[in-house]
Amino acid sequence: MDASPHTIIEAREELMVSPSSGANPTHRTAYFLKPCVSSIKESACDFLLHHSTDTLNPSKLPIKVRYNGWRNPQEEWKTWVQQLQPKYEYLWIKAGVDKAIKASTYEIHRNDELILELAQRWCSKTNTFIFPWGEATITLEDIKVCWGYSVVGAPVSSPLETNEQKETEAELVAARRIFNSTKARKVVHKPWMMHFMENETKLEHEAFLVLWLSRFVFPANSPDTILKSVFPIAIHLARGIEMAIAPAVLASIYRDLSLLNSKINSAKFRSNLALSLWAPFQLVQIWALERFPSLQPHPHPIEQGQPRMARWDRVKMMTNKNLKLTLDSAGARNGFMWRPYKNSPPLKVYNENDMWECDNPSLDRELLSFCRCLRVSELEGMGCIEQYLPHRVAMQFGMDQDIPAMVARCKKDPWINFKGSYGPPPGFTSKFKRDQEVDVVRGANGQIEDVLGGVTRVKIEDDGNEAKIKSPFSDRNGANNMEGQGISPCIVETASNLENRILELERVVAKLKAAKFWG
Repeated sequence: MDASPHTIIEAREELMVSPSSGANPTHRTAYFLKPCVSSIKESACDFLLHHSTDTLNPSKLPIKVRYNGWRNPQEEWKTWVQQLQPKYEYLWIKAGVDKAIKASTYEIHRNDELILELAQRWCSKTNTFIFPWGEATITLEDIKVCWGYSVVGAPVSSPLETNEQKETEAELVAARRIFNSTKARKVVHKPWMMHFMENETKLEHEAFLVLWLSRFVFPANSPDTILKSVFPIAIHLARGIEMAIAPAVLASIYRDLSLLNSKINSAKFRSNLALSLWAPFQLVQIWALERFPSLQPHPHPIEQGQPRMARWDRVKMMTNKNLKLTLDSAGARNGFMWRPYKNSPPLKVYNENDMWECDNPSLDRELLSFCRCLRVSELEGMGCIEQYLPHRVAMQFGMDQDIPAMVARCKKDPWINFKGSYGPPPGFTSKFKRDQEVDVVRGANGQIEDVLGGVTRVKIEDDGNEAKIKSPFSDRNGANNMEGQGISPCIVETASNLENRILELERVVAKLKAAKFWG
């Protein structure tokens, strides 16, 4: 197994026990997400966490929470989506927001008690929920699968670069200034929507995306107000440029869960407290419904082309008389679903770079997206930066759970991972860069090493007749040997899937090299 610092998976022989019962320890090859502790002493001193047993009944908490980011769609919005879909859906797909736009047309009934119970178990130090049976959290994979936001792409802070893009922004600012001249002195969602729906202008698509971003994705500080800060994002998306919206949305959720947890702790000693939250907390509730089977009402079946959020559209929430017991005992008998999406089809992502045409053009993006979900990093949101620590919840990705290591924050650049991690996330750079690159270098002994965004290294041994691949995740020649050693079938399946993706990506690289050589 490659021990390169560029790898994100560590494989070693360990005595493993069942996560639900702790019984039947088995000595086998285990697969862990980095970084792991180097000693038990290190963990005990720095990073052991304890479940809080003094949670209160949510109905008795003296706190009033306003979920300003929980926005239901107006009927006019649903109509606007239907009107623009035939004309612009190909751009939404290219930009990776087609499922997210469709998801904004669904109405999710809120369960306040469930959200407050979860918030009492939130740890702002690790951005995870702490249960008696272990840690779990909302991951980038949840944001991608449930809501349809793209994990990879340009940062949401990417500036406009061309004159055409800047001219479009000036036109949007001028349009916003017209509404600012009214008595309301602010640009409200519905008048903005009705104006562009009823008047055919070249700005309609950008105006549509501005409303979508302001209302459903990054609502902030002032409800029902069009935000000037989202203009650059809307302009990029309108041109089919993929934006990394998932990290930004998840950052806002982490931020507001920490704020809510802090306010709840204060409410144990004070009364009549109020708090306004701006993150889309629908995702917190949907995460719980997907993961805890005993909480699930009767979801709708997903039809072709629908996002997973469609399962919960207008579904009435169940009343659980002992919600605390349900959450705290979910670690046994499959009460918590570690991999609820493993049978879900992958989201289709199109690469804007024509040179990457192959039998499966989305493969390289899918691989980058998958790696991005697995690695420790910082999430850059709209005005906030939060830690992302997937190594603490490795079983949510089909991995084995090791004792997670302490991670120091990187102060230089929010798009570069924590110190002790392994370079910038795939698909993310400090500067706006559309084309994703695969650097191919020839190593010692004629080996070819492919470095994907500095996150994972693939070694291809070429004996002149057949190329054999070795990845830091799974050894192809030893994959079959993993079975029968007590290893989880889910881990074997995950390793095999990633290996197949890497193999396909290697074929793409070979085609590109051949084209460059002969062209």
